Amino acid sequence: MTTLRLLPLLLLFACTDDAELDPELELAESDALTVDTKADGAPAWNDAPTLHVGASVFDGARANGRRIHPLWVAGTATSPVTIDVVASAHDGGSVRIAVLGPLVNGVRPVLGADGYASRKGAVSLRIPVKKTGQHLVVVGSYNLATETFYDLVARCAPNATTCGGARVDVLAAPKAGALVGTGTNRLVRATLGQVLTGRSFDVQLELWASPPAQPWNATKIATSVASANQVNVIVPSAVKAGDDLKLVIRKAGGPILDTGVVTRFAPVAKAFARTDSILYGDLASLEISGVVGYTEGAAAMVLRSEDRYVEIAEHLLRADMPGAVGNGFGAFDATFAPELVDAQGTLNPNLPKNGELLSVGSLDGNGDYRRLACFEYCNDLAGTGTCTGGPRACP
Repeated sequence: MTTLRLLPLLLLFACTDDAELDPELELAESDALTVDTKADGAPAWNDAPTLHVGASVFDGARANGRRIHPLWVAGTATSPVTIDVVASAHDGGSVRIAVLGPLVNGVRPVLGADGYASRKGAVSLRIPVKKTGQHLVVVGSYNLATETFYDLVARCAPNATTCGGARVDVLAAPKAGALVGTGTNRLVRATLGQVLTGRSFDVQLELWASPPAQPWNATKIATSVASANQVNVIVPSAVKAGDDLKLVIRKAGGPILDTGVVTRFAPVAKAFARTDSILYGDLASLEISGVVGYTEGAAAMVLRSEDRYVEIAEHLLRADMPGAVGNGFGAFDATFAPELVDAQGTLNPNLPKNGELLSVGSLDGNGDYRRLACFEYCNDLAGTGTCTGGPRACP
């Protein structure tokens, strides 16, 4: 996909009225003067994934580098949209953020900054957004001195009644984590947000498909052009229920506006597990994806041995993505990581064994186990075993 082109937009900053009083803002505004594009032949301002309100992003910035996350908000002076932007560094690192407003006459104002004046492992801002358009969240380490890996999220502030829905993101619907195509004969319907109201260009939707929880395997499968604020696309027959569908939005034939809203294809409203697409990790861990019923925003997933009738691991899911529903069917990516040993160092006797028949399911409101699917466990990353893995019939 064509990458976002944001660098030319970042070299001019507008001073805010409080800059002289706020060292964070003053340092953020002067940051453009220190941009070094020659150190290793690559720009020090790097395009990053679009930030969707309510969806966390894990990313990293190298030393002397900044990551630039687009954030689309439709605020006005009379009806501002108040957003909390929060970032936390991993492994004892530092992080800093600055939020820039929409480009006006070649200038992006600095709306807020944190982590510039002193070293911090976690930073946060509350921004009352009063302009409509593409905002930028600039992330790096303190003084850009080190590489940093971070979690970043933009959320509607508590009691911010004007936030959410069509007021945030390029797409009003679907939002990240939603189920799509249910009961529509494989039609995915999307609605553009208010940030694109009154646009003077055509908008194109690209549909990318991948096995669940495998974004690195995504391929483009369809393209459609919006009519007014609606854009629809038919999902090809090769796409399976439970595959992930990423909706990428761009100017027709031009630059990307949104790097992708990830949803899950669920043509029929039912619970299921994709045991043909299990991701195995080291030390007996595995990840299984699919669709399950949530109650009051939660679903308890269980991994069991059908051969030994023992529970191997649990994973409590939360419907915390902006496109998720608290009661009803929703996407799940459950990671099962059983403990290897107990407190005395004794090997866990319930660890799964290659060739063993396992099942994955959920607990209902009465605590009863509801099996979704069975499969042969085959965590053979070295490729030296005799197991084959994959779906199996349940007994």
